[in-house]
Amino acid sequence: MTRSYNRRGLLRAAGSAVALGSLSGCVGELGTQGNEPVRFGAVLPVSGSLETLGTHGMRAVEQAVADVNRAGGVLDRPVELTVVDTEANAQKAVEGYKTLVDEGVVGFVGGLVSDASIALAPKAASDGIMEMSPASTSPALTDAGRADGRKYFGRTVPSDALQAIAMAKILDAPQYADADSIAILAIDNAYGNGLASAMKESTDAEVVSDVRYDPTASSFDGVVDEVFRNSPDAVGFVSVAGQETGVLDAYGSSDYEAPWVFSAGMFGSDVPKYYEGFYSASLSSVRTDGYFHLSQRLSDIAPLAAYAVNAYDALFLMAAAAEKAGEATGSAIADTIQSVSGGTGHTVSVGDFSRVRSLTSAGRELNYQGAASGVDLTEDLEPLSPYVVEEVQSSEVRQLELLQRQFFESGGNQ
Repeated sequence: MTRSYNRRGLLRAAGSAVALGSLSGCVGELGTQGNEPVRFGAVLPVSGSLETLGTHGMRAVEQAVADVNRAGGVLDRPVELTVVDTEANAQKAVEGYKTLVDEGVVGFVGGLVSDASIALAPKAASDGIMEMSPASTSPALTDAGRADGRKYFGRTVPSDALQAIAMAKILDAPQYADADSIAILAIDNAYGNGLASAMKESTDAEVVSDVRYDPTASSFDGVVDEVFRNSPDAVGFVSVAGQETGVLDAYGSSDYEAPWVFSAGMFGSDVPKYYEGFYSASLSSVRTDGYFHLSQRLSDIAPLAAYAVNAYDALFLMAAAAEKAGEATGSAIADTIQSVSGGTGHTVSVGDFSRVRSLTSAGRELNYQGAASGVDLTEDLEPLSPYVVEEVQSSEVRQLELLQRQFFESGGNQ
């Protein structure tokens, strides 16, 4: 399914959904009516198993478009958005991408899952279209989407190479799991395979089992038996919230006992008793002013699902890059997006596109501090975000240590 929005339709939808007051007169701020629009896309699962993540991400992207248009658009041109529903399926993402090409988009937000982004990255690079993922974390994407000396794939979440280093620290460190041998259990997809491989390279412990699982399986007893076949000291577990329950329930019903180290975002509000002593390496959840500003604009769907804030940042950064470059093309965005993402320069944040326009017009540098905190992109167009070490103690999740950017820049040696 493909959903297209023209400028007037999008503004009407945004006006009914967010607490920003009247949008009357906004169209008149977008230069002359005859200006050719700058077209962006969103490739997200707005139906299917990841519908909530995709729908919240879509709403965040729509909000970014509304904020840009309210400030006068990109280069005095209105922004139009086309949304493609992937249904959490990589093949449907590829099929929907053809619609974006036909629409003449210069960039798009997506894919959400790594499988989709891996499939889309070479196509977007070949077509000279910028792709910014809000959620795809596979290490394979660090080198994806390159053509003609440019990188056309970027993301507003860090690579799992960072998460692997954080998980390896927890598995190895004497103050944490202190494991000499480990089992790795990962969901069987690009995300799980990529993070499992990176974890094996990062840990000092001996990997005595390396197991994959299908979250739709009818039973997981055999999976758990395979994980513990060689009596590991600890388990490194790679999954996502909502697709881990079967495996963990099978472990909780078994006689096995060892600390587990979860991948990011899997400690929810309900902590089973058998989680006691379990660890997680999770992205630091510092709530910035940008986060609260976006939450206010999207108050009807609060609290925002994971990666919605990253989706807003992805669209806003592409628009800011085109404004600074003075050219709304995929290649211009690819060349410029790192320079507007962070480092030095004047701070801009959620809803500040009028400030983006005035600063770039004056030849000033930008430092975007977004809804997902600072988004300082590396040369590979991905952030080095901080992680926090967490442990379940007395049925509560406790934060033990914050791993900063310098930790990852040193390869985990600090």
